[in-house]
Amino acid sequence: MKTILVCCGSGVATSPQVSQKINEYLASEDLDSKAQAIPKPIETAPSTVENDSSVICYIGIAAPDDALRETLDQYHVNHDLTGLPWLTGMGEDEANEKIKEMVENA
Repeated sequence: MKTILVCCGSGVATSPQVSQKINEYLASEDLDSKAQAIPKPIETAPSTVENDSSVICYIGIAAPDDALRETLDQYHVNHDLTGLPWLTGMGEDEANEKIKEMVENA
């Protein structure tokens, strides 16, 4: 099972909301047996990526800073998406398609 890591400041509000929407989309596409979105606080992102080889994508509410981007790149974790499409609904279909492509090609 592949992991989509969704991070916000504390991991208890925004990232669970985005994770839920992504997981609902994965289920609707019958991809929930291949991947799941999990919410975490942003400060845990580097250690999660370093210790969990199933992470294929990082979605933050904002783009990652340089240090986190280096870690994501080192472990070949996609970080092209932010959580805003799932929060606002604007661009959500396109973001879901990118998730689907990542999961299918993982």
